[in-house]
Amino acid sequence: MSLTSPQTDPGPSPLALDLQSLGQLVRKQRIACELSLLDAADAMNVDAVLLGHIEDGQTVDTDSLLTVLRGLGLRLLVMPTGDAEVTLRMLGHTISYQPAAPPNAGLSDAGTSFVLDETTPTLFVDFDGTLHVGRAFIDECNQITLDSGRRPMEFAPLLVELLEPYPDVEIVLTTSWLQKLSVAEVVSHLPLELAGRVVGTTRDIKPRMSYVLSGADRTYVIVSYAYGHRLKNWLAIDDAVFGASQFGREPGALLAHFLLLDSARGIGDAIPRQHIRRWLADVHHDRSF
Repeated sequence: MSLTSPQTDPGPSPLALDLQSLGQLVRKQRIACELSLLDAADAMNVDAVLLGHIEDGQTVDTDSLLTVLRGLGLRLLVMPTGDAEVTLRMLGHTISYQPAAPPNAGLSDAGTSFVLDETTPTLFVDFDGTLHVGRAFIDECNQITLDSGRRPMEFAPLLVELLEPYPDVEIVLTTSWLQKLSVAEVVSHLPLELAGRVVGTTRDIKPRMSYVLSGADRTYVIVSYAYGHRLKNWLAIDDAVFGASQFGREPGALLAHFLLLDSARGIGDAIPRQHIRRWLADVHHDRSF
């Protein structure tokens, strides 16, 4: 019988030779904590873009880096090379001074790189207070009536008209109808011209309680979807996107992505329609260069 103690896996080496290897350690620790990038950033009171930059090995200010390390339970230990080698060997690690692989190479946490490189114009669309006036009541037979007595999807043809010159625009649904109806049932209430543009919904993104209590839960799930899908060109039209100024790397950085509607008028109001029309023109102009 062998008296040799079984070898335990020491885990990934804690040696960070450059920003790329440090970023990989940060990403692995976040994943080990079972935190999404947005939730981790929120818990540490840092911007998700900044956290994404750290994980991608990009340069950030030292204070922010130390804040993230502390927030994830990591510490930066500085010592002479010889002492570091002894410490690593005592922890069961071999010494390698090879530079880290490029960001995201071989990592399983797909989609966490924070380069916003998906340029497809994307419109986040609510129903109540946006495509019609009133709140929906959904009965046991999944029949829809509005508390305003108005017709559901009254303003949907206006959105069809706005989008008609831009066939590449995609739609992500944010409506509360998704809490009671299947995605297929929700989409079926849209005109065919809009239904064919739907590529996703935010139904599976659960907001943190702090956002629910502050009324910014709809805004949170939209930002979470946009970041998770690396969207660059997006606009949310909604009567419940409150607190948008608290999201983004700097206060107000994402305000231009939100169009807060008057629930009594929705996109029946000419002013928000002009805003949407201008956004469509601008985003397509930018993509042409």
